[in-house]
Amino acid sequence: MKFKLIAFDLDGTLLNKEKLIDQDTIEYLIRLKKSSKEIIIATGRSYYDAKRLTQDLPFDFVIIANNGAVTRNPKNGKTIERRTINHGDYLKVVQLSKEHNLHPIIYVDKDALGYDIIIEREYDFAEYNGYLSKSHKRYRITDFSDYMENDVLSICFTGKFAPLENLRQQVLSRYPLRFNTSVSLKLNVEALMEILHLESCKWKALKRYTDFKGIADNDILAFGDDNNDIEMIRNAGMGVVMANGTDLMKSVGNSITRYSNDEKGVYHELVRIFGDLDDSHI
Repeated sequence: MKFKLIAFDLDGTLLNKEKLIDQDTIEYLIRLKKSSKEIIIATGRSYYDAKRLTQDLPFDFVIIANNGAVTRNPKNGKTIERRTINHGDYLKVVQLSKEHNLHPIIYVDKDALGYDIIIEREYDFAEYNGYLSKSHKRYRITDFSDYMENDVLSICFTGKFAPLENLRQQVLSRYPLRFNTSVSLKLNVEALMEILHLESCKWKALKRYTDFKGIADNDILAFGDDNNDIEMIRNAGMGVVMANGTDLMKSVGNSITRYSNDEKGVYHELVRIFGDLDDSHI
């Protein structure tokens, strides 16, 4: 079994539509872990959400959250690394977004204080397009110009693709080599566009981690479904795209699962790659 590390996206990949990891997949991941495979969760979600949604995994693993902005071990809470947006750059993007009449949702690294997001309006403000949930109350309302801390992980925008893409292109052209961007299309909104630190993306964060651990690119197996997974899928030793993945993703992957995330697609593909993994293989 060639691969030393397996990286999984969450939504649309490891999670089914109920936002759960099915028991067959959990049990198979336990066997992979016993056979010395390292497991990484690489997600666009906040660290808090990723930790909450993977709490049924009974072994050590690492979470790359906010599309590569922060990497943590959920078992001990240790921050392995983070890439935050410079305060001056953050203010530039906020100002430009206001010129475009767009309303950011800003992720900050305040997990220890019980929140992850700052916004200027209430969570159900129409321009947030239903993206925010009241249930976890993981946000604080503040004037963006009053936020002075250097812990901004990402600046998010939701809504129709065209105006978000227009803003993304303007940010990149006005401020070259200052930001990375990410676009996701398979969510409960039409599009989610994020402005990130230049060195923030799932692949770059994963690459920094694997370089530190001495794991070669060819020894990485990665699973994903949405466009924010493209670099990870393209650069891993083997990039597997879910059957429910975007067309763009399917064009860059090495393999496409036979089944979707709602049909235990990850489990079936792992069995195809690694076999049954009975006790004689562990």
